[in-house]
Amino acid sequence: MLLLAASSAIALVPRDEIRVLEVAGTVLQVDGRGLSEGAANGGRIKRGSRVKVGAGGRLVLALSNGARVLVEGEASFQFATFLDSESRGSVVELKTQSGQFTVTLPRQGPGDVFLVRTDQGEQYLKSRGLYQWSTSPATDALRLTCLAGETLFTPREGSAGPVRLKTGEQVSLAQSGPASATSIEPMNTSARRAIVERLAFDREFKVYPLEPVPLAGVDSPRAGGGDSPRLSAVLAAIEDVVERQTQSNPSPTGG
Repeated sequence: MLLLAASSAIALVPRDEIRVLEVAGTVLQVDGRGLSEGAANGGRIKRGSRVKVGAGGRLVLALSNGARVLVEGEASFQFATFLDSESRGSVVELKTQSGQFTVTLPRQGPGDVFLVRTDQGEQYLKSRGLYQWSTSPATDALRLTCLAGETLFTPREGSAGPVRLKTGEQVSLAQSGPASATSIEPMNTSARRAIVERLAFDREFKVYPLEPVPLAGVDSPRAGGGDSPRLSAVLAAIEDVVERQTQSNPSPTGG
């Protein structure tokens, strides 16, 4: 069984549930009987049902264990398993077929795992951080990006074994292509920061700092964007950890 230690639950999300924070465009939820219904703000995502996001659509989900998932593009996915126990932790298995997904985790402890399955392989999000991946059924291409944190990817094809990505690293591969340490590419710092800033300005998608930062007495970001002391502190914390991880854990490609 795959365990993800339970963190403090997001307000308004009952334990053991997945709630919709924001939906735009066409988003359908199809159950095991083939019956479909539209997703709505504040609604619940049923475990085992297939969720489909239409072209130009967008979906932000809040899991009661603290994780948030941003889904964009023509996406298709399923929470095959989601259990959130205060005493035993959480079991999370997310199956994705197409689309772009961004996950932010509030914290992870030793042995905690968040499992993502794709047609190309399995991805374990192994620490507090910010992760993004995209896959296209038209090209069978998969791109994994570790914006902050650490992830372990095990491809279905090839014999290279697991590939470990750390902060600021990414890997691209075809469905049938092998992945190895030499496949890892260092990510341009300015490109990474641009993605993090865009996500941090998002009203519904919460970017957690990698380390505690003093935020008492400051306001939340203004609705509709704009910088704030809180946002600046979050970005500063992320960039500080990114810098120190880069120094202590250089990229296997030398980047």
